[in-house]
Order: sequence, then C-alpha cells, then structure tokens
Amino acid sequence: MNKELKVEGKSKKIFKLNENEYFMVFKPHLRSITSKREENIEGTERERLKSNLYFMNLLESSGIKTQICNNEIQMIDGEEGIIVKEVKAIPIEFICRYYAAGSIVRLYPSLVKEGQKFKTPLYKFDLKQDIKIAGVDDPTLNESYIVGLEILSKDDFEEAKQILAKVGEIIRKTLEKCDIKLIDMKMELGFDKDRNIVVIDEISQDCIRANDIKTGKSLTKDSFRQMKTDEEVLNTYKEFNKRLGIN
Repeated sequence: MNKELKVEGKSKKIFKLNENEYFMVFKPHLRSITSKREENIEGTERERLKSNLYFMNLLESSGIKTQICNNEIQMIDGEEGIIVKEVKAIPIEFICRYYAAGSIVRLYPSLVKEGQKFKTPLYKFDLKQDIKIAGVDDPTLNESYIVGLEILSKDDFEEAKQILAKVGEIIRKTLEKCDIKLIDMKMELGFDKDRNIVVIDEISQDCIRANDIKTGKSLTKDSFRQMKTDEEVLNTYKEFNKRLGIN
C-alpha cells in the first residue's frame, strides 16, 4: 500500500493512502509547558496507539462516531498506526473536568483547591494555537467567541458539547471499573465528509489525567509533568493499559 506523508508534527505523522483514508502514526514525543520539559520517550508511542484504538472502538460501540476506519493496529512499510477517515478538524480542544488539577488550580486559587470534586463536570474550550503565535498556548474561548467568530455554528457547538459530555462519562465509567479516577481529559472533534461531528486525533494517556483511586498515583501524563524518569513514565503508560486489559 502506497502512503504519502502529508503532515508531520511533534507527536504524529499523517500519511495519505487514498482519497478518503489516511494512516496515523504516533511518535514518542512528550511536552509539558508548565514543567518546562520536552523529550522523546521511546515506547510511549505504542502505548498511546493501543489505548487510543481501545477508546475509539469503545466510543464506536457506544454509538459515538469517530475518525477510525477499522479496529486493529495496521503495519504499513514497517510503521505501526491506524487507518483513519479524512476529516476537517475543528480548531478547538474540548476539555471536561471532574476534579480540580492543573491550570484550574493555578488560575483560580480563590475558587478551587487541588483535588476538589466538582458537583457537575466543568467544560472548557481552548483554541488550538501554538504558543509561538501570540505568546499564549491554546487560549480559552467562550461560546460567544466560538459562535461569533464563526468557528462553529450555534447548533454545531451544542452538538459538540453533547458529544463532549457523553465521551467524558463513557471514559470516566470505564476507568472507574479499573480503580482509576478520571480527573480531567481533552478531546478533539472534526467534520467527516457527510458533515457529521466525529471524535478525532487521540484519546490516550497523553490527553487524560487519571490516578489510582486508592493511592492517588498518576497513571497518565502527570507522571511526566512530575519529572519521573523516562522508565517510570513508560511503566506508568504500560500500567494504565494493563489495568484496562489492553494487550
């Protein structure tokens, strides 16, 4: 199968296979602006690939459309990845929070305390914008900006919020069964060729903040933010998958 490199970022490579299908390959790159840490940790890309496929298949089985074309890891020209549909990405990171951690604690210390449980999930919408553009990484948007600047229509934004809430609950309940507490997570959405809003890109240890329910130990990217060694970070990613029964 011929593949043509279309996009290469720090964490992924996207190859075009044909008019409607692309091949997504993960790279072992991790970055934390707050911890001022950025490096490659070999092996994390495969753990992310496996968890991403697991969650995308879980969403599909729950009636939520995603970007994936099949439910197995593919090997093309010696590279592992997944085949995905062509989509038009929405330039927003959709975030749901169940407990206070990270930026919400740093920005609103008078309102929240670390570890505080929210009575209802909080939803946040950040523009996907590199810090080099305006000195701010992924600035936050509200509904007025999203609709007023025509990033999404009001109806599309309402549908996107519903998808965010449904996905968050599916992931939360799934992790809870494995004694994992979902703190918060981010996801990305896009439009497929029929203009359905679908879940795209990645749901993995890199975009989920989750801890062991009993010990509070991080089982996702927070281990990287906490300056754990490369080996410890990789083992954390592996443990997360093991808890979920992902081979």
